[in-house]
Amino acid sequence: MRWIVLLLVIANLGLAGWFMSAGRAPENTVQQTAPAAAESSIALVSEVAPGELADRVESQRGAEVPAARAVAEPEAAQPGEALCTLVGPFGEAFQGEDVAQRLRALEVDASLREIEMQGQMRYWVFMAPLGSRREAYRKLRALQAAGIDSYVIPKGSLENGISFGIFSELERARSLTDELQAQGFAAEFREEPQTYLERWVVVSGGEQQLAADFWQQLQLDYPDVDQRQNLCSEIVDAQGAD
Repeated sequence: MRWIVLLLVIANLGLAGWFMSAGRAPENTVQQTAPAAAESSIALVSEVAPGELADRVESQRGAEVPAARAVAEPEAAQPGEALCTLVGPFGEAFQGEDVAQRLRALEVDASLREIEMQGQMRYWVFMAPLGSRREAYRKLRALQAAGIDSYVIPKGSLENGISFGIFSELERARSLTDELQAQGFAAEFREEPQTYLERWVVVSGGEQQLAADFWQQLQLDYPDVDQRQNLCSEIVDAQGAD
């Protein structure tokens, strides 16, 4: 019986020693690995030379300053050109004059004008001007003999040239030009902006749209009129540039 008790005591002591050694192993592992990781990624301030530390601080400040300036000091916008407000178009002159007089009664600088409006782009197929009218008609006879519809341009920048037609579609103008060149005729084409005149009331220096109450009443009297703004310098009337 004594031997059995002694054996149990020895077994308990051995088991306790094993548990104690196993419990300390993870702590040793952590203590050995954690400092290694810290040493590879962190440098203590005391371990950095004073000159190197100053350089690092200055470089960090230099990287932060441009971003702050971009927000605090935006680039100043360039002043734009003057805007004019246009009201119209009016089919009859007396309608436009009525609106202009209403605005002038409100001490608004307004006038009725016939404005040149841009229409659809056109393409003119032609032959460059020849030396004289006689030479132009001689070339015209040769073209008509070949069955080509054409006429002599009587005046303008292409006076004494030969016209083959004006087209609204670019492909048609290009195709005819290619056909004429294939037959030996020096044809070419150019863009011809189509313009037309409309009556509009122009409010000079109209930086803002018309007052809402005035505009609502105006639409009751003239339901078809429109209101738009444009650069004053681009408004061209029948008498020339503004």
